Amino acid sequence: MVALNKADQWEVTEAHSQSASAKLGIRVGDVVKLVDGKPPEDSKYVVKWGAIEQANTLLISRVGIDHDFKIVKNSTTLYDVIPLAEESICIFLACILLLKLRRSPSARLLSVVFVAMGLIYMSLGASIRGDLLGKIVISSFMMILPVVFLHFIVTFFKEKGELQFATGYFKYIYAILVGIAMLRGFYLMPSMTQFYRLDGIVTLVFFIIGFLINICVIAYMYFKVRNDKTYLSSIVKSVCFSLFISIFPIICLSFLPKLFLGIWVIDAIYTSWTIILFPISFIYLIASNQLYDIGMVIRRFIFAGLVSVIPVSLFTGIYAFLFSHEVNEKQILFVFAGSIFLGSLLLYAAEYGTTRLEPFLFPKKHVLQLALKKISKNLGAISTLRELKDIILIDIVNTLQVLGGAIVFRHENEKIEIITQGEIDALEIERLIHEASLPNHPDFTSIEITGHGAFTGYLVMTRKKTNMLISKEEKQWLQFITTYLEISLENVHLIRKLTGNLQKFAAQLPHEAVAQDIQWFRKVMFELQEEERIRIANDLHDTTMQDLFFLKRRISSIADKSTLEKSDQEQLNNMNNFVDMINASLRQSCFELNPHLLREVGLIQTLQMYVEKEAYTTPFELSIDVGSVAYIESKDLPTKRHLFRIVQELLNNAKKHSQAARVMFTVEEADHYFYIYYEDDGVGFNVQNEGVQKEIGASGMGIEQIRSRIIHMGGQMVLNTIKGQGTSFRMWIPIEEVISA
Repeated sequence: MVALNKADQWEVTEAHSQSASAKLGIRVGDVVKLVDGKPPEDSKYVVKWGAIEQANTLLISRVGIDHDFKIVKNSTTLYDVIPLAEESICIFLACILLLKLRRSPSARLLSVVFVAMGLIYMSLGASIRGDLLGKIVISSFMMILPVVFLHFIVTFFKEKGELQFATGYFKYIYAILVGIAMLRGFYLMPSMTQFYRLDGIVTLVFFIIGFLINICVIAYMYFKVRNDKTYLSSIVKSVCFSLFISIFPIICLSFLPKLFLGIWVIDAIYTSWTIILFPISFIYLIASNQLYDIGMVIRRFIFAGLVSVIPVSLFTGIYAFLFSHEVNEKQILFVFAGSIFLGSLLLYAAEYGTTRLEPFLFPKKHVLQLALKKISKNLGAISTLRELKDIILIDIVNTLQVLGGAIVFRHENEKIEIITQGEIDALEIERLIHEASLPNHPDFTSIEITGHGAFTGYLVMTRKKTNMLISKEEKQWLQFITTYLEISLENVHLIRKLTGNLQKFAAQLPHEAVAQDIQWFRKVMFELQEEERIRIANDLHDTTMQDLFFLKRRISSIADKSTLEKSDQEQLNNMNNFVDMINASLRQSCFELNPHLLREVGLIQTLQMYVEKEAYTTPFELSIDVGSVAYIESKDLPTKRHLFRIVQELLNNAKKHSQAARVMFTVEEADHYFYIYYEDDGVGFNVQNEGVQKEIGASGMGIEQIRSRIIHMGGQMVLNTIKGQGTSFRMWIPIEEVISA
């Protein structure tokens, strides 16, 4: 910048540190004699703007000595690079808003704000160079920007908070601003030179007043809703915070000093970056319904700064002491302030950072957390002890990398149930529990799961595979797991208890016509039992039997090797035969659980095959006599399944309790009824002894289960038995009116 001094000479009054003049070494106080070989008053830029722009050569007088300067045209300064970057960001954000959020009125206005800012940055370099069009554009949009932003603020709060503001006056303000922009065309006239420099001051005053009005509107909204716990109050607080962060630097460090003191405390080329933060924050507020508590954010950041003061002060003091001869006060201050900021930022982001980097910083904790999430998610599917093993225990053992684990159920009658996984001795665990020495055993880690009156649960873990006990962190994790297991074990206990009560209730339901409205209950109970049997049979077939099949193939492949001795081959063949026996036993168990032949060959053939196969293993003579059966095969599958279960229950009872030498079944049809007869010559039992009666049979319910099935099918039964004189049983159901299950 140049101005006439008292000697009527053009003297340099201001030289920007980042401008071309600084690179040339031109200083304040230098006298400009020639610009491009002509007097300075012949340059339109000197006359209009008091600046030397677009010159090729300069003749400068410094302390009476003339200096020639040649200006390189292609030199690039910060006044070229920084505005270009800011312009690109603004135009990019405007395009994003129009493409992604164009349905929002506030988003469209915000895109106009970014376009105005982009044009300001775009024309900044041209304005500095004295280009007339650049000065007109930057002056016009500097005045338009606060008005458009005020329009956006009003529309934004109307959109987010359903607040009503008057907006009709904006069209008149826009019209006035367009008129002022057109009047700037008179800058082309030399006679208007005296108004050129006043226009810059007027533009700055209008810009500051315009944004003060914006601040007043936001402040009004803040004081209106500051005590409300609403979504709008959170928005207003966020707006106030981002406004302060973005506007304070450029207003207080650039515009106000320039207006009142005529100098920049910090050049606006730097502080202008911060103003972008404010409109950028509105993009988040428009696009998202999730807001952070700004007050909490500020408090956390301040507290993080206070925490970092002591270590940073010590570090800075050591740095200043060690390099006292090489650093100055500015460098020490920079190290201190920068370290405080970085320390505060790191402490503030520690929670987020550790969460994201947890797999790398704390791998064990991360694995335990993932396992906990998986276990807690699967707990809702547990209804039996078997599921506790399949869903929970396996995951715990694999996560902790222990040799084995167990969940123990100790009932109030001292009966103990144990489910195990891995290498753990269930008998040893049972002995330690009876002796009350499990908690102090050196090889086991045990945690009591619950102290319920009806039972007590334990979670037991062996040593790790490295022969180390589980760590303190892992034990705390196990204790946390037990809080979930307490609920699951309680549910398993209640489900068992409820199931037993329901079975008793189902067995005692009457079959008279007055009780037909609760017959559905028997049907539901039987369906649940069959579903569970089928599930267990499928599990056996898909897991254990498949494993045995592959084991047999592996043994056979080894036995077929010619390098083995004959004795070794015989042992392997014997092992294969033993695997076949296990497989056959499991296959029979699967059949008993899910008698699929009922669907394929019918009831009568299934009963004959079942009895004939059982006859090979029973300690008594077993036979079945089939009479005339013409209609039973036409009945539905659930009815046939009920009849098969009755025969199965009677045979199980005979094997366990009858001590008979001969057991005989007879099935026949007569007078539209289907009959099943059972007779043995065993020890019999006292039919009046309810305790004995309910313990007969593999299901634990015995005769009561049989009676319940018969009642459900609309049939009747007769049981004749005297202790020591054998048992005879007869049942019949109508083959025309069988109730479908």
